[in-house]
Amino acid sequence: MIELEHVNFAYEDQPILKDISIKLGEEGQNVIGLIGQNGSGKSTMFLNLVGILQPTSGAIRIDGNTYQYDKKSLNELRQKVGIVFQDSEQQLFYSIVKDDVAFALHNLGLPEDEIVRRVREVLTQLDILQLKDRPIQYLSGGQKKRVAIAGILALHSEWLLLDEPTAGLDPDGTRRMIDLIEGLSKNGQKILISSHDMDFMYEIGDYFYLLQKGEIVRQGTSETVFADDEILKQCCLDQPWLMQLHQKLGLPLYSSKAQLFTDEQLITRLATLK
Repeated sequence: MIELEHVNFAYEDQPILKDISIKLGEEGQNVIGLIGQNGSGKSTMFLNLVGILQPTSGAIRIDGNTYQYDKKSLNELRQKVGIVFQDSEQQLFYSIVKDDVAFALHNLGLPEDEIVRRVREVLTQLDILQLKDRPIQYLSGGQKKRVAIAGILALHSEWLLLDEPTAGLDPDGTRRMIDLIEGLSKNGQKILISSHDMDFMYEIGDYFYLLQKGEIVRQGTSETVFADDEILKQCCLDQPWLMQLHQKLGLPLYSSKAQLFTDEQLITRLATLK
């Protein structure tokens, strides 16, 4: 579990995060959403969670241990908490896929046979083993994101932080990202996602924190957070379309588009209206 206790962060006396106290990863919370408009503080919180930034005041703990900011402690932290940036190319250093995924493992001094095993394992898990010898420059945006994720998972990180994971993806890429996150979650991976794509977040998340001007203004399940259209508007966010169907047309509250379109009772009911 990651716990933030009265965390504040400021750039040159400009407050960005304001008295954040939350617990991430409680039971039933494998995929956690951090939602808010651009400039609300989502990326700053992520950078604090991986130790790139240090809170101005307050403390962050993982598994009960308070973050320390010496080099050794940060290296250990980043083996537990890995981040994939919105622009995944920022963290791809090698020209060939398998070499980039192996980069951090070589830095840890792991035996070569263990490195080869882990690289093959994560590339298979992410369905990109066929890309292992491909130059990264020729990959699509979605494929590059998967390679960046593979580099984190190869470390056996407890937490995977995804900053705007659907940014720049086409509909097929977004669907693949949803399938990937669902698969990782089923395998027990803890995932924290930052996004202002409400339909994507509604479908994928277990629990949500709504951030506005550096403060948590609402938290809870999708039924709690997305049901309040007024607070979403105040945060310059759109209500997910499935929640709109539920509230404005009186339809059941579906967890996904697939669930809606496979509801035979609803389909039969609608057919009688023709």
